Amino acid sequence: MKIIGAQVRGDVLVDSDTQYNNIMGENVTVAENIMARFYGIILKNLIIKKGATVYLHGKFQGELINEGGILYLFSGTGEIETFIVSNES
Repeated sequence: MKIIGAQVRGDVLVDSDTQYNNIMGENVTVAENIMARFYGIILKNLIIKKGATVYLHGKFQGELINEGGILYLFSGTGEIETFIVSNES
């Protein structure tokens, strides 16, 4: 897994297993079958493609577009606050 410690801003496409330790993303897309871990905030849309797994330690303010992946959302205490799985057709 790749780890990115520098602050990342703007639109982000995650196409390999990656951990972002300081994200302030706008539209963030996680590609099919990719695992991503984010520490920070997503300001606009979080798009999760089929088979992707996302761990978000922080929050997102836009829309969740889940196309068949899983989102684990953690509160500031590290406890799982929300667990979301899409309804696949």
